[in-house]
Amino acid sequence: MKKITLHWLLLFSISVIGQTTYNITDPEDLENNVYVAGDEIILANGVYSTDERIDFVGMGTADNPIVFRAESPGGVIFTGGLRMNVGGEYLVIDGFYWNGGEGVNNHIQFRNGTDYARYCTIQNCTINGLEPEPDDPTTIDDDESTSKHRWVVLYGQYNNVINCSFLNKRSPGALVLVELSYNFDNGEATAGHQIINNYFYNYEKRDPATQNAGDSETIRVGASNYQAFNANVNVEGNYFNKSDGENEIITNKSANNIYKNNTFRACRGSLVLRHGANATVEGNYFLGENVEGTGGVRISDSGHTISNNYFQDLINENEQAQWNNGITFLGGSETSGGSSNGYQKTENVLITHNSFYNVHSPLYFNTSKGSTDPIGTFTNNLFYTTLTTIITGDFSDLGSGLTFGNNVYQGTTLGATLSATQFNSGTIGFAADGETFLPSDSGDAANNAIVTTPEIAFDITGLNRPSTGKDIGASEVSGATGTASFSPHADSDVGDSVGSCFIGAQGVLLTVTTCTIASVETLYVSDLSEFGIDGGSQNTTVTANIDWNVETSDSWITTDVSSGSGSATVAVTVTENTNVTERTGHVTFTKVGGTLSRVLSVTQAAPDITELYDLINTGLAGDPVTIHSFSKEEVNGTTKFNYAANTLDKDNGTVWAADDGSIVSGDYKGDGEYIIYDLGDEYNLDLVRFSTTNKSDPFGFQVWVSTTGTDSGDFTMALPTTGDLLLTATSTTDFNQYEVTANARYIKLIGYGRFNSAGDTRKSVWNAVGEIEFYGTQSSLSTKDIDHTEISIFPVPAKDVINIRTSGLNINKINVYSLDGRLVMNKDVTTPKSQIILNISSLLNGPYLINFSNDSGLRESKMIIISR
Repeated sequence: MKKITLHWLLLFSISVIGQTTYNITDPEDLENNVYVAGDEIILANGVYSTDERIDFVGMGTADNPIVFRAESPGGVIFTGGLRMNVGGEYLVIDGFYWNGGEGVNNHIQFRNGTDYARYCTIQNCTINGLEPEPDDPTTIDDDESTSKHRWVVLYGQYNNVINCSFLNKRSPGALVLVELSYNFDNGEATAGHQIINNYFYNYEKRDPATQNAGDSETIRVGASNYQAFNANVNVEGNYFNKSDGENEIITNKSANNIYKNNTFRACRGSLVLRHGANATVEGNYFLGENVEGTGGVRISDSGHTISNNYFQDLINENEQAQWNNGITFLGGSETSGGSSNGYQKTENVLITHNSFYNVHSPLYFNTSKGSTDPIGTFTNNLFYTTLTTIITGDFSDLGSGLTFGNNVYQGTTLGATLSATQFNSGTIGFAADGETFLPSDSGDAANNAIVTTPEIAFDITGLNRPSTGKDIGASEVSGATGTASFSPHADSDVGDSVGSCFIGAQGVLLTVTTCTIASVETLYVSDLSEFGIDGGSQNTTVTANIDWNVETSDSWITTDVSSGSGSATVAVTVTENTNVTERTGHVTFTKVGGTLSRVLSVTQAAPDITELYDLINTGLAGDPVTIHSFSKEEVNGTTKFNYAANTLDKDNGTVWAADDGSIVSGDYKGDGEYIIYDLGDEYNLDLVRFSTTNKSDPFGFQVWVSTTGTDSGDFTMALPTTGDLLLTATSTTDFNQYEVTANARYIKLIGYGRFNSAGDTRKSVWNAVGEIEFYGTQSSLSTKDIDHTEISIFPVPAKDVINIRTSGLNINKINVYSLDGRLVMNKDVTTPKSQIILNISSLLNGPYLINFSNDSGLRESKMIIISR
């Protein structure tokens, strides 16, 4: 096990000018002062029966946190169920013992109202047996509370739960919850919390038939609504002992989280990757101790890496057998991301270098939530069991998407028909090594692993694997170098290297001499604002006590360094966005030689698509677009005034409405109702957009174009470009926008009513359009283009963006001048482009001269007008 011992009295002993120590004898006195960086508040040892909620707030710093601690570790005992709000930055709660008393939801929460905590820590504390309040709802026999009691709720960013002990929870509700609603709603780029070296004991099994039983995880990271959110939470070095609350000991419901070097002992459940992509599950021990209902890892969603884990004595034969096995694959059908509470497809997973010993159903394939084959790589895994076949469940329905290679098993049959290169029956030679089992250094596991990407450079204990000839399974027994840093936690470690230093494994008070507090690896990165269309650079502040590497997700994102050590400032640069959609990417900071990482989100705005093209039907004097004809309109002169002309009146509150006829024989829709628009001249059409009423079912439309006439045979369908119908957005009156490349004098909009989401069953005969707009340039010379043989600019007049078409001409520099000759904007064009977007939102209304030049002597000027 990893062990770093610090003398408790020396923690936070940095002396700074103005630092004050406050000695208090009542926990409610914590609220009597305003604290500054470096302050320390010491609560006198004693038993306190208050059940009040106190607020711990302040603004410390990384070097000088504000510390609220017990006079001595475990010397302050709360028996009434004291509650706490934590708000501010760099606050530390240290050494308290909650022993019994009444618990409530969000008992300790890292927020104070809307003040969400950042860089705050609870460490070396114990919560034992908080009981339900007397008026909490209970089961029919009044035996169990059914009200949620969440003991610790992490809001905000970069908060820590370190070396704490949590014992004897009897009520539903996640024991530790990472709550992401604030981060998600306010655009925070990451949560970044760490839950390290804690002890979780005896979370009593909830009756699954009772209310809120399914919300009884020991740790839950996120929620279904936020499954795509980049939480970036690190759960490492914890000891779960009889954490039975429900089938999901840990529930992953967000993205980019790490579960590393944890020990699960006799826990009736599994580590469940329920929602959220790109989880890392590495170096964990799952020790079932032959207890019925114990499991390992359950997988859904995509991009996970599951490596260097050890599974032993996991037994599940009864009603939960399909959920808790060594590894349980689910056949979910939902797409990764979004907010569905269904089961996501499993894609692009890597499962490698894991060991299974005496496990019932080491690999189980579960079709109860869908039949989509999991996709990924399954290599270098080691199995020994005599209890079942290696593969059980519905492998024939789910197993074909996995790429198997170089797995070795012994003691049983495989349970599926696969080649020896995929699963080889061999001689492993497992032998006891303490309570676990290691393969022989001369057996079929030794030196026989194949190469994986990424490379697995360490084994489960932290030993270095050789660059070639690695061993199969979680342990490197034949060629390891270095010093082991981790072994499975045992009860004797509680109070020493795991959990609080004053409580033993079964809750007995210990005599404290020194306290082992985890040395937290710090890696924080500050968020970036959204980049503008033109690109540019922003700095992110890295706060770290480790060495780190930097990688970017896309070529349009670069950083000024590729690695660093400790704290630093890193410049992130993005190029101009020439797309018509916002783009997103990320910068990943990763510990050198480790798994701790932070994912920095990068977003860049895009020009409004309507800024790129000329609006034809402006609604102003000289607007060329008229209604040529229509098939039907809902007008009776008294109560119905839904004219076809309403679609051109620039008033989204008026609509054209028309009911289609019966469904045509052999089709799923009628013959459609239409409006034909006359553009007044032939145009190169770029964009069509129209609005509808806010119905819950989508409308189905087609757009046809003609350059010659208005007979049916004159038209060709321009939209949709694939399929049969444009299905509009539902429950909104916003514009539906469709880019198109077509020449048109006449445009025929045909509506077929409303349809189901698949677009193959009509739900209503009625069509409705609020407004329609057409964008493009006249095929003949247009006064809306400033023409040159090779350069054109539009729209004219412009608002926030102009589009410059170069027709292949290489332009190096663009300068914009006011009419009095002042340079008001310039832009260097580093790569040749056929179309250049220039963001002019910073310029005032009026005329400007725009100058184009290149290294070949081009000097061309054009006039633009900005009018908003």
